[in-house]
Amino acid sequence: MLKYGLTRLAATVPLLLAMSVLVFLVATIMPGGIAVVLLGDNASPETVTVLEAQLGLNDPLPVQYARWLGNALQGNLGDSWTLKEPVVGVIVRRMPVTLSLAVGGMLIGIILGLMLGIIAGLRPGSGVDRLITLIASIGVAMPAFWLAMLLAVYFAVQLRWFPAIGYTPLGEDPVKWLRSITLPCIALGLPTAALIVRQMRSSFITVLQSRYILAAHATGIPLWQVVSRYALRNALVPVVTVIGFRLAVVFSLSLAVEQVFNLPGIASITIRSVMMRDIPLLQGTVLLTALFVVVTNLLIDLSYGWLNPRVRLA
Repeated sequence: MLKYGLTRLAATVPLLLAMSVLVFLVATIMPGGIAVVLLGDNASPETVTVLEAQLGLNDPLPVQYARWLGNALQGNLGDSWTLKEPVVGVIVRRMPVTLSLAVGGMLIGIILGLMLGIIAGLRPGSGVDRLITLIASIGVAMPAFWLAMLLAVYFAVQLRWFPAIGYTPLGEDPVKWLRSITLPCIALGLPTAALIVRQMRSSFITVLQSRYILAAHATGIPLWQVVSRYALRNALVPVVTVIGFRLAVVFSLSLAVEQVFNLPGIASITIRSVMMRDIPLLQGTVLLTALFVVVTNLLIDLSYGWLNPRVRLA
């Protein structure tokens, strides 16, 4: 397993380099160039030329990229042009909000999805199976941001069970923190659970019809042992793919949900960086999102190797 993990980790290095190139090119495709963005459209050509020389923009692109990559590897993503503070500090301050939503939404989706998927897969064609399948189909078709608005209107505005907007840090008040992220996490978790239910049900039915499962039944092993010891692990292999890809999607969807509940996460500064043409801040948020996707894919590969030894041998 260690050798397999190191192999998969080494395979991500070229992907990370390609990702860094794309993130760096964000600055080069801005209309008018960085100097014009900083000085404004009315700046004189002489002023623009002086600033470009000060920023090192006259150097060849490979030199600029190497300088930017070296700083990024040291944790220096530059200073935000609009906020006038280090980009790393801005991201670190707002990252707990987005991570709370993404992790909370995935936990709700995984727990609820696996549980309902197993229940439906144990009795395919039954009334319970049909009801769960119907609910899952509705959940798949329901956009997270639309569900977030429904939850906010009903549970926050009408019933006043949860706050409609705002975020309380975990260290400040754990109870208020939990109340502030409950509705956003549910909005992210229910569509995720719907996808996992469908995949888990299909995979579980296929595994339960396998010969080794039928043989285990024939030997008199109780059903719960057959499910927990033999069927569940093999049924999880295709489900892990859905969970892994959904994790990256949930991270992206959390940006939209943050806007619905006015949460101070990565979404607000990403939108701000685009509107204000804040290149260092935009590069930092894009780099963070891309890095999150790469790490997620690595975790998927490692989970494959743990669940299915044949993957490690291959």
